[in-house]
Amino acid sequence: MKTVDQIKTTADLLETRQLLAFKTIVDAGGFTKAARQLHLTQSALSHQIKTLETQLGMQVFARIGKRVTLTQAGEVLLRYAIPVLRQLLEARQTLSQLQEPGHGRLRVSSATYSCYQILPFVVREFHTVYPQVELFVSAEYTNKAVEGLLGGEIDVGIFVLPSSTEGLHVEQLCQDELVVIVAPSHPWARRQRVQWSDLATQMLITYDRSSETYQKIQRELHDRGITIKETMEVRHGPAVMEMVKVGLGVAMVPRWVVREDLQTGALIPLSLGRGGMKRQWVLAHVKGSPPLPAYSQTFMQLCHKWYPRLMADVEETPLSSAS
Repeated sequence: MKTVDQIKTTADLLETRQLLAFKTIVDAGGFTKAARQLHLTQSALSHQIKTLETQLGMQVFARIGKRVTLTQAGEVLLRYAIPVLRQLLEARQTLSQLQEPGHGRLRVSSATYSCYQILPFVVREFHTVYPQVELFVSAEYTNKAVEGLLGGEIDVGIFVLPSSTEGLHVEQLCQDELVVIVAPSHPWARRQRVQWSDLATQMLITYDRSSETYQKIQRELHDRGITIKETMEVRHGPAVMEMVKVGLGVAMVPRWVVREDLQTGALIPLSLGRGGMKRQWVLAHVKGSPPLPAYSQTFMQLCHKWYPRLMADVEETPLSSAS
């Protein structure tokens, strides 16, 4: 009985051309027609099959006069050869398509809110230019997106600048501002800004403590020697805003995320500290990887168009006039 190593060695020795020759003989019903189809001499084709049988250690064809039939080993080999050859053909066709302009795959990660509120505008325009490119989108926090990039699971990441960019090529995209939001009935509602120390007197409602933004806020508080006495973690973004609206506490969110609530007066935004709390957004891909294809470059250009526009601190964003 063959050992596992012997079986592995035999499998490694099998060549695609031998499997193709074998299946062509089966389909053609003999060596003569198969040789013509493969543009080989009968002796060259016979040599391939002889090599195949030697490597397998058994015959795949029984020759009875001029007739050629499959042996039991040949029947087993055919059962495996058909899907293998089919998959190889599909692989070649798919690889050929990658060389055609406008074909390929792009895997993108964008931080949660931006994935819902901004990325659709990028994708809509991108799809009109590259309708044949397969696009895969995930909503991930910065740390997970960085892991995905470095692990080869993501091609382009859009997120808040991480504390470490080792291994990444990073392009600055735009800045946004985190504001403290309060209900219209809150004692701070008539203010325009609050100080970091003021936060120690409030229930701070947070979204997800694993996010880069939460960690940034915690570092700022620590550096300023401020301790938040009461916190509430809510794992659903819109629920955070609803908690604030009914007066359960305050929260820190990007201004553009709550633009509609600010316009209707359902929430009041307050700048934090003297200059506000700004975040730097970036586009990132793996450093040293093969050059990004043209469609990836186009996608990134569209991000440069849409992200600054939709994160801008303006009263209204003219989406209807966008092109």
